[in-house]
Amino acid sequence: MNTDAPTRPSARAVAVVGGSRYLGAHLVGMLLRHESVERVLAIDSVKPSPQHRRRMRDAEFVRLDPQSPRLQGILREAEIDTVVHAGLFHTDFAPGGRAAVKESNIMGSMHVIAACGRASTVKRFVLISSTTVYGSSGADPAMFTEDMAARRQPSGGIPLDHLSVEGYVRGMSRKRPDIDVTILRIPAILGLPEPTVLGELLLPSVAPVLAGYDPRIQLLHPQDALDALLHATLGAAPGTFNIAAEGVLTLTQAIRRAGHIPLPVPPQTFKFAAKMLLSRGLRDVGLSQMRYLRFGRVVDTARMRDEFGFTPSYTTDEAMQAYLVDSGTEPLITRASLERKVAKIEKLLPGPMADRLRAGVDTTIGELEAIGALPDRMEETL
Repeated sequence: MNTDAPTRPSARAVAVVGGSRYLGAHLVGMLLRHESVERVLAIDSVKPSPQHRRRMRDAEFVRLDPQSPRLQGILREAEIDTVVHAGLFHTDFAPGGRAAVKESNIMGSMHVIAACGRASTVKRFVLISSTTVYGSSGADPAMFTEDMAARRQPSGGIPLDHLSVEGYVRGMSRKRPDIDVTILRIPAILGLPEPTVLGELLLPSVAPVLAGYDPRIQLLHPQDALDALLHATLGAAPGTFNIAAEGVLTLTQAIRRAGHIPLPVPPQTFKFAAKMLLSRGLRDVGLSQMRYLRFGRVVDTARMRDEFGFTPSYTTDEAMQAYLVDSGTEPLITRASLERKVAKIEKLLPGPMADRLRAGVDTTIGELEAIGALPDRMEETL
């Protein structure tokens, strides 16, 4: 972290909307340990889990639907000067599906932003958005900067949700120029309770990928996400920032480094292959997620380092490796074990798809050996 970066007056009283979720609950605990913070409110419509409650320590928890008209009064009475909106869903995999996610993301955020705009005590607003606002298409630049827009505007789903919420936040900022607004656009974070498409593709022994495409991916370690969020909350320079780890992997590289086999399938059969090959299945993969699995997305982080004053501790590769260790993902570490698993799956696949699966075995073994992820002597008797 660049301690020489310009900062604003440190937060004194902070409200974390979405305080029962992973990032929100952990942020609350971190804020309580900071000497300048005198009061922290965790606000959410559901109670935190026992684990998250322990993280939140002695913070005040307010069980409140963000759409409640009481929110403005609570912010004013508690003299809240900083509001962190950590309540956006980043996938459609939440209970209730797409309809519930959209209701929470759009309507919930509109009420939170309106309440902050009317509460005179609020002087800083932090939003956790995502890099999905840039979309994914074949016309994308090598890296998106914060000033760029999606080459193909999202027509729905999470990208449109986040793009809309960012617009509401900017509208509030125009009406209340005295509020410092910080928008953090983050890529996929592996290891959170909220599942991701990429995270699920790294778990099975054989993972479907779109034939003819190998998207570039960028990650962010959970601790880096929390550190960036804390930095923004405590008074870093406001603005819109891409927060992502250094380095890029392709999807097939990530799958192979997990010790597994990417299976190229035609786009029209991807959902079928996902349901057949994945233990949990990709729940109704949306159009924006299919585009991501085809084209990927990479963002430029120069502004994050130079203006926001933050540098992640983990690279993309290190973030992925940490996730693999923490999730207990087991690689297929011998050719014999690969052959046994492949043989079982081959029987379920059409001929051409089975041939592509077989071709991926040697490639996977070669890449694992190159990075030292296989023992020197492979035990074929396993």
